Amino acid sequence: MYQTTGSHTLPVALPLEEGGLLGGAQVAWCAYGERSDDNVAVLLHDLASSHHALGPEEASAFRPSGWGTELIGEGRPLDTTTLHVVVPNLLGSPFGSTSPVTMDARAGRPYGAALPTVTVMDMARAVAAMLRGMKVEHTRALVGVGLGGLVALQLAALFPEQVSAVAVLGAARALPETLRERLGLTRHLLRLDPDFREGHYAPGQGPRRTLRKQYLEYLRLVHGPEVLSTAHPEPGAAEQALEAEADAFAETFDANAWALLCTAYVGGDVTESLSKIRAPVLLVAGANDSLAPPSRVRDTYHLLSAAGVRTHYHELPSCGHSGLLTQSRRLHGPLRDFLRRRG
Repeated sequence: MYQTTGSHTLPVALPLEEGGLLGGAQVAWCAYGERSDDNVAVLLHDLASSHHALGPEEASAFRPSGWGTELIGEGRPLDTTTLHVVVPNLLGSPFGSTSPVTMDARAGRPYGAALPTVTVMDMARAVAAMLRGMKVEHTRALVGVGLGGLVALQLAALFPEQVSAVAVLGAARALPETLRERLGLTRHLLRLDPDFREGHYAPGQGPRRTLRKQYLEYLRLVHGPEVLSTAHPEPGAAEQALEAEADAFAETFDANAWALLCTAYVGGDVTESLSKIRAPVLLVAGANDSLAPPSRVRDTYHLLSAAGVRTHYHELPSCGHSGLLTQSRRLHGPLRDFLRRRG
């Protein structure tokens, strides 16, 4: 499969939703399949993932890459024999786009906690600027997972005439209120850790114990007890697997970036933008998804439908948030059919 990678520097400063400008912002990307006149699809990753949707394979228990193997490729919903699939790295993610680990040329050190707050709106605008830089005037499909699903909806609302279809996996108009409260404490709890050092710890250092604890709680949310017991039937095996992943995450993921991304996720409410969408929308829910419960996804479906948007809803039984990708072969038919009808 033809694959390319790159990074686009925004030619002008990005106006941020909460005020101020972000100059010299960069968006890293990976693309799969050959490009033609009008065959671009955009795939947007989840909270802790990278833009390397097809790998390379990682030996670590924490694997931010390779999450899109059931979505991209010949015979998959995003078929690279007909589509050029672009996967941007969301603004604030520490895998190549401007984030707290990026060097601040003026200060001579990483931005750290000094990087301004970035929102779902800012992420969507950064992706749009990257696409303009790539001379993409029209997108055949926007597909987003989790946090990326919120960005996809916001992007479709910002540029309604430039998108033919939107597919959202594991996201509703906003996170549930109880979860927003829990994730909303992320930055505060990290600041209480003495190793946080006001967000200016040395590269590779920082509040690892608190970061590990937070990610472990997040993993329990995204997997759910039923999925864990099925994948790891031996007593204690599921918890050992989660702890190993949380250990690896705390060793590699930047705490400031985690706080920034969680804050964006918590504040990401696209309710007011739904009526601006013109493209058909497919909403996919996992029956056991704590981040996007079916009731909340159905609520989003009704809001879109009331605004005159052609909306489809599909629910995967016995599926948590993580299962939307690990069990995504069950999505092949509905997602492929939806995208083909709009191709």
